[in-house]
Amino acid sequence: MDEPADRLKKARIAAGYATATEAAHAMGMKPPTYLGHENGTTGLRRTAAIRYAKFFGLSLDWLLTGTGDSRGKGGLVPVVGYVGPGGHVYFYDSSSKGRNPEHVSPPPDDINAHALRISGDSMQPLREGWLLFYGEETDGVPRDCVGQICIVQVQHGPVLVRTVSRGSPKNHWRLSAWNASTSEDVKVEWASKIVDIRPQFTVSRTK
Repeated sequence: MDEPADRLKKARIAAGYATATEAAHAMGMKPPTYLGHENGTTGLRRTAAIRYAKFFGLSLDWLLTGTGDSRGKGGLVPVVGYVGPGGHVYFYDSSSKGRNPEHVSPPPDDINAHALRISGDSMQPLREGWLLFYGEETDGVPRDCVGQICIVQVQHGPVLVRTVSRGSPKNHWRLSAWNASTSEDVKVEWASKIVDIRPQFTVSRTK
């Protein structure tokens, strides 16, 4: 049976990369990490799958589950989860049977973005139903995230919507929010800047 690792290898070959090492270098990642995902010895987590889907121009659902068109919705981007109380991010399970994933128009000039929908009123001044778009998930905290509102994966902790500032120790961060307590000197696995906030939106769903 076709597995995520098999589909990842097909995508890499179709993109013109002769070896896994070449593809890893093009993505700026360590070859053993990528190779583990392509040969199936390391499970493919959603965060890594999103990175590969963006890089190879794939549908995330196709990469993870083999369902749908490998090239996705063509001009639309997926809503991959929602933001709940306290700015906590909850990703949808792409492997859930019967799920009807939502797709929306991308931000200008960023067709590879992913979206999160705000649920409830705990994110005010942002409102329920608004969309947050974010770009590529990057290990650690990239320079363009400092001082910006980002999606942040706390080390051994939750994924949050937070403004990221430098902490006191090196490689530690201060995470603040409008309606949640500030966390000091936190270690972060990855962060991605929010590139667009959309109060009004157009929704499309897969058939």
